[in-house]
Amino acid sequence: MKQNYRDILDLSKIIYDKGMVNAFEGNLSVRTGEGLLITPSQTCKGFLKEDMLVETDMQGKVTKGNRKPSSEILLHLEAYSIRKDIHAVIHAHSPYATAFAVANKPIETKAYPEMIVLFGEIPLVKYGTPSTPDICADLKNHLHDHDVVLLANHGIVAIGKDLYDAFFKLESAESIAKVLLLSHMLGGEFELPPDEVCKLHEMGKKGFHCP
Repeated sequence: MKQNYRDILDLSKIIYDKGMVNAFEGNLSVRTGEGLLITPSQTCKGFLKEDMLVETDMQGKVTKGNRKPSSEILLHLEAYSIRKDIHAVIHAHSPYATAFAVANKPIETKAYPEMIVLFGEIPLVKYGTPSTPDICADLKNHLHDHDVVLLANHGIVAIGKDLYDAFFKLESAESIAKVLLLSHMLGGEFELPPDEVCKLHEMGKKGFHCP
């Protein structure tokens, strides 16, 4: 459990220092044996202390801590319910990925090999009011097959086997979103040939076979 606390504190500061959240945004959690450990509500991620973190059961009831858990705890609980294989969730508002979310556009390309191999696509989850059950309504339609998703008009969610796994996916998605947006400023993407795109999808996704 101590490692979980250290990981959340370290990664919270990293995503704040990298500008992936501002003082009022973002939340991180780790699945524990009987519940989860999550960042508190309305507390800057760059200045968290161990005693600020909150433990809850899998219904969101606080079992340890004197602060309110993140207002997006329902999003985390739903992610763990959908994916029994994951142990960490990060929700951020990293600027480039969030720009896609606000524009209601999934992140996808036929020009960037790393994006195709790593993610295939990063889909857009339909809008739901933040901090309410509505934000989770469309999550199950995408999270089964993707480890990173965009929340329409809101932000990005990355899941993983641990917090560092989730963070590396988040950082990669943000970097890719930045490159794609910059390429649009230069006149648009130069697409790879269809057969090459198909091979890249095949490399990245088990069960995918080119026609």
